[in-house]
Amino acid sequence: MHKNLRLFYFLLLVTAIAAGLRYMDTQEAVEISKAANAADFAIADTAAVDKIFIADKDGNQALLERSTGRYWKLNGTHLARRDAVELLLKTFLRARVQRPVPQGELGTVNRMLAGRGKKVEIYQGGETPVKTWYIGTSTQNHTGTYMVLADANGQLAEEPFIVHMEGFTGFLSTRFFTDEREWRYTGMFDYPGNSLRRVEVELTEAGGRLYAMEVDSMGTLQVEGAPLRNRADTLFWQDRFNRFRKVHLETYNNHLTEAAEDSLLNRAEPAFRLRAWGQDEDVPNEIELYWKAPISDTYDDNGELNEWDGSRMYAVYKDEAILVQRFVFDPLLEGLR
Repeated sequence: MHKNLRLFYFLLLVTAIAAGLRYMDTQEAVEISKAANAADFAIADTAAVDKIFIADKDGNQALLERSTGRYWKLNGTHLARRDAVELLLKTFLRARVQRPVPQGELGTVNRMLAGRGKKVEIYQGGETPVKTWYIGTSTQNHTGTYMVLADANGQLAEEPFIVHMEGFTGFLSTRFFTDEREWRYTGMFDYPGNSLRRVEVELTEAGGRLYAMEVDSMGTLQVEGAPLRNRADTLFWQDRFNRFRKVHLETYNNHLTEAAEDSLLNRAEPAFRLRAWGQDEDVPNEIELYWKAPISDTYDDNGELNEWDGSRMYAVYKDEAILVQRFVFDPLLEGLR
């Protein structure tokens, strides 16, 4: 009888030890899994990413959504810059943990991420993000970025990391901006292939003189308004026409005061007016150009003081005042003034 009791207690002890070991193994596996998940920033299939939401602590937001066209949608209204979206997708694909945050920096980094970190939600269909990043500042050597992941319930991981992108030296936080003006697609004239039909250049400062170029039904470029001796310069006009196929502004941030912007939009007379029609368009795409006062004194080749800024002009496009580069627009006007 006593022998059976001893055997029973021995088996009970062995069972308890085995259960304890299994529990410890399970807990260790859970901790390993949690640590691995906390460091798993990358998105393997970026082609499946269909929505990206970025928000900062100042209340600014940018919502990027994949569309059926060539460009993503921005905040449900505008087209988004393709280069900036592609850079985000590349970052999602190649983001890797560079190293853990040093123990002595954890408190400071956690407070910074909680107080000033940008929130980035990455979606692959559905209403729940597959990953949520919180992005902080760069490291002191500018080769990594403090980041932490959040789970589906928005709970931050216990440990932040220093993250970098494979094949790139630098920090990542500047890629995740929220200013709508910086996200907007900058194309004004965008006519790929043979989709451009007609172009007009009106020199309003020269009495409204008008030049026009149009492709006829046979694909031949016809020139209107130019002196006869210049119409025969086929290469000149073909090059000029082709330059209108892709024309971009510099920025939607015009740096004007409210009063100056109102004057530009409602009262100022433009120096030039450019119009373009696609093959199936009856209403032209129109840009008005305005001279811009120089920031500092510059001189021409004859030593004369330049009246206007040699780098930029103001423009009005779709009732918005914007900045454009003369590097882009001077070739469109060269030889016509």
